[in-house]
Amino acid sequence: MKLPIINNAIANNFKGFVDSWSKLYSFSNEPIYRASISKKTLTKTDIQNLYEWKNGMRLSVQKQKSLDTKIITKLTIINKLKNNDVLDIKVFKKEFINLSAVWKIFLLHIIKPTKYPIYDQHIHRTFLFIHKEDWLNISNTSINNKAKEQFYFERYLPLIASQNIKDIKKLDEAFFAFGQFLNTRNYASLLQ
Repeated sequence: MKLPIINNAIANNFKGFVDSWSKLYSFSNEPIYRASISKKTLTKTDIQNLYEWKNGMRLSVQKQKSLDTKIITKLTIINKLKNNDVLDIKVFKKEFINLSAVWKIFLLHIIKPTKYPIYDQHIHRTFLFIHKEDWLNISNTSINNKAKEQFYFERYLPLIASQNIKDIKKLDEAFFAFGQFLNTRNYASLLQ
């Protein structure tokens, strides 16, 4: 079996990196995501399904309460933002100020899936690896919410804009797959 060597050329061949690693993406219930994400008008069930998809399982009691009180109660606002041609990010941030960074960014993705990519620890880890920064200690709890949002809006979105990424889902898949790979700690023989 011939294994690919991952080297410092990722930044020089970003499209190739995305094409290659998106093929290795695997996440449960992908049809649930695809069925809801492209709808013009979302229902409570769509939001529920999307957050369960993101969570990888049914939501805990605490997470369900947060979803019900902080997101589903604002379904009318979500659909209005989704159907506006341009998203007013200030309005979005004000309306959803009390959400954790990961959930807020996922909601942003739900509202404008072709403009705003998903964010999680795997995405962050991949970004740091590509930029030759310390990625070894990235986890859900290693960075506070303010820092996650700052990273997303000030570093990650500008990278996507600079690379002229058209397929945000493919980018999400590549970064997620590579970030998971790095998290296994079985990467040493493939990295140079």
